[in-house]
Amino acid sequence: MRPLSLALVCATPFIALAQNEEDALRSSYIAPGGTARSIGMANAFGALGADGVSVMINPAGMGLYRRSELSFTPSLEVNGVTSRYYGTSSTDSRTRFYFGNLALALNVPAERGSDWRSSTFGVIYDRQATQHWARQAIGKGIATSILDDFASRAEGTTTDGLFNDPSLQFSSALAYDTYGIDPLDPNDSLSTSYVAALPFGAKVNQTNTIDSRGAISNTSFFYSGNYMDRLYIGLSVGVIGYRYRHVLTHTETVPDESIDLKDLSYRDEVSTTGNGVDVKAGVIYRPHDRFRMGAAFHSPMWLQLNDAYVSSMKTEFRTPSSTDGRTSYSSTSPDGVYNYRVSSPWRTVLSAAYIAGEHGLVSVDYEYTDYSKMRLRRSNRLLDAYDYVAENEAVSNSFRAVHTVRVGTEWRAGNWYFRMGWGFTPDPYEKDDLRHGQALRTYAGGVGYRTDHVGVDLGVNYAQRTTSFFQYDPTLVNTTLEERTNMRTLVTVSMRP
Repeated sequence: MRPLSLALVCATPFIALAQNEEDALRSSYIAPGGTARSIGMANAFGALGADGVSVMINPAGMGLYRRSELSFTPSLEVNGVTSRYYGTSSTDSRTRFYFGNLALALNVPAERGSDWRSSTFGVIYDRQATQHWARQAIGKGIATSILDDFASRAEGTTTDGLFNDPSLQFSSALAYDTYGIDPLDPNDSLSTSYVAALPFGAKVNQTNTIDSRGAISNTSFFYSGNYMDRLYIGLSVGVIGYRYRHVLTHTETVPDESIDLKDLSYRDEVSTTGNGVDVKAGVIYRPHDRFRMGAAFHSPMWLQLNDAYVSSMKTEFRTPSSTDGRTSYSSTSPDGVYNYRVSSPWRTVLSAAYIAGEHGLVSVDYEYTDYSKMRLRRSNRLLDAYDYVAENEAVSNSFRAVHTVRVGTEWRAGNWYFRMGWGFTPDPYEKDDLRHGQALRTYAGGVGYRTDHVGVDLGVNYAQRTTSFFQYDPTLVNTTLEERTNMRTLVTVSMRP
């Protein structure tokens, strides 16, 4: 079993100050958003090309366009989470409308007699990850408290030091300021040991909610060439947009009326914005009219991110204070800001497709990604000596390489097209990591109607996976298990001159 100390960095996702391996994963865990046609085949499109998703998988696929095309893809997603915490299940969901893909491909035929048959260039916007989740975990009769974690964090620091230490201003200092934790010796002003305002082992009822929003998008400018209708090459440069915001509320209620602390509420707000760039290069070869194979390489996404965060805490006691008669207390942290960089891992995509004439096709994509290669780095915009050695070591020890497979098929009846697909992505955590979950499984289907100049496609994806996290110190609390489902419905309208 991997030592718990490696999980401590991210054990409390609501303590916003420290950037950690969870931030790196959230910034790197992406997949092609796609068009209605492509998601109907689970985005198994690496060797097929001529679609708005192609540049996100293998930009050489844009060279298979024979004509210019403009397409746009409005989308609807329903994200659901079922949480299990100490034997209690709870469910929440969120529905959102968005534009998933906008594509402009301009095809320019070469001069007559040239071996280079055409060039295609343009721009494509693709939404590659959603952060829109409503999550709620409920536990009853829990024998630990978040206050135990805050008291442990404060160990070795004087009461004055709690408010000067950036790592404690957003957690233990708030608990001390609201009497959630107290010095072990109240009469010693230099005491550096603390206890929670609860007897050890006292039972509490907990509710932990996380309301998050945001997305990762990629706007790619590309060029692709067609050599003798056999070899296709492509290159793209993407501009990444990153938005993420979460509001976490952790509440605890003490049912035992003999205990003075009645309830508490801890709230954490984090907003992360940023941008970056990536580069993709690819090639597709047609050894036979019915067979295609391709390879593509994706550079890391080099992201510059900016965090803004604030935390607050409230407590309610049963007995009025002997000094001022109060029963409730509240405290708010200073506003925090921080800049840093994240680089995602390299990706390799290998693809093959069999074309059954005008009747249909079968396509397979294989993608390799090593999430242990993600890295956090200090901002190049600030004078900051912090080196992220501990966080990057946690990345290396917590994550692994994954092998993604996507399979899709499409069959034609006149102007009508019918599609199915399946995808499988293993969980990126190491198998012996306590946060390891089940693989992401995607089931897809779709239908389309196309003429020479206009196409209308409908695609549906249903994706499911499980993941786990710790609400606070993993030596004190069990994991919260989440089963996440994502239902996407896309409609693509494409126009060709």
